[in-house]
Amino acid sequence: MTSAHDSNASASRPLLTLAMIVKDAGQFLAPLLEAAAPWVDEMVIADTGSSDDTCGIVRAAGASLLEIPWRDDFAAARNAVLDEVGGSWALVLDADEQLSATGWRSLRDWVEAQDEPAAVRLVTRNYLPGQYSRRGWRPVPEDDPHALPGAWPPAPGFTPTAKVRLFPVRKDIRFAGILHETVEASLAAAGIPIVDLDVPVHHFGTLHPDPGKAAFYLELARRKTEQEPRNAQAWAELTDSAINAGDYDQALAAIDRSLVLEPFNPDRRLTAGWLLLECGQLNQADAQLAGVAGSGCADDLQLAESCHLRAQIALRRDEHDVAGRLLAVALHLFPDNGHYHNTLGVWHLTAARGDQARAALQRACALLPGVAVPWLNLGRMYTAAGQPQAARDHLRHALALDPECEQAREVLDQLEQTAQESRTRIGA
Repeated sequence: MTSAHDSNASASRPLLTLAMIVKDAGQFLAPLLEAAAPWVDEMVIADTGSSDDTCGIVRAAGASLLEIPWRDDFAAARNAVLDEVGGSWALVLDADEQLSATGWRSLRDWVEAQDEPAAVRLVTRNYLPGQYSRRGWRPVPEDDPHALPGAWPPAPGFTPTAKVRLFPVRKDIRFAGILHETVEASLAAAGIPIVDLDVPVHHFGTLHPDPGKAAFYLELARRKTEQEPRNAQAWAELTDSAINAGDYDQALAAIDRSLVLEPFNPDRRLTAGWLLLECGQLNQADAQLAGVAGSGCADDLQLAESCHLRAQIALRRDEHDVAGRLLAVALHLFPDNGHYHNTLGVWHLTAARGDQARAALQRACALLPGVAVPWLNLGRMYTAAGQPQAARDHLRHALALDPECEQAREVLDQLEQTAQESRTRIGA
């Protein structure tokens, strides 16, 4: 493929190759290849057994198509593609990802200006459907310089991850890891530096959970820990895969192994604390979360989240003053986090401060327009205040946002039962 930007490419070798592996790539592949075409000199794409029209999409885009057997090993598949790459540089993306036009230009300009071997690490925005729906969630910038055409943003926010996406094509640079495969180890062995560029990778695959895919990734993550039992990151990956599959027992066991290998990692301590709290193990959860600040390398968001989770633990223990101090720290660091305001509202409710509780919960509703929990808590507040109609309105709104919110349904049922008993007494 010839690029409009190939002035610096040698006559004998293309400059930049888009290197991909795909399977049943769906709606995202064709737009990605169309966007990439003006900026890359070739596209080499391996299909690992699609049953849809993925291969036809690849051919129509003018890319080189490889058909390779799938052996439950992402690194092996990636390396098979690298063996066929003709360019001097490889850019690795997945079918459910995209770059903005400014992102494509930035990467092309960087490659054309590069005289020495180096690799580029990019941040991936893993978009999620709910606000603050997962630890580490970030809102999409209001004035997003990397927005894509059309309806934007695709979701309220995302969780960020970072890894090398662009690197020189050399025989000694290869992917490692059957899951969450990376080239970082081979880059370090080759002495090749890594630079960070402000070019986010837009990842849409996390918008629609797939239970089958979650189970598949869980099995691969388990196998990776068997192959690399002293790899703390592999155990952390198994933790995440187990959480996505709803297996909290396996997640707890995995994060424990990860912390044995790297005991001062604040992000993994946060994960361990959250899991223990979800499982009702309050003392162990509090100990892990207290260690986040003690790690000496936690960032502001990690500190705020640890304080928020510890405040929830303190509320369960009826330690009202402790919860208040922890919430004050979290809200000082991130005053617009809706979940923090929701917990603040609950904190006020436990002390019978109705006006302050209402204000905090209404603020939470405004910050979390698609989340049912603050509406549920307002319904509970109005129930306790003897205002059943206001309670019903808020509880019904909670159910409209989340039809599976059983707590809202239970409170509504109790209100209806109380009303029926009152009508019966009046009739008698």
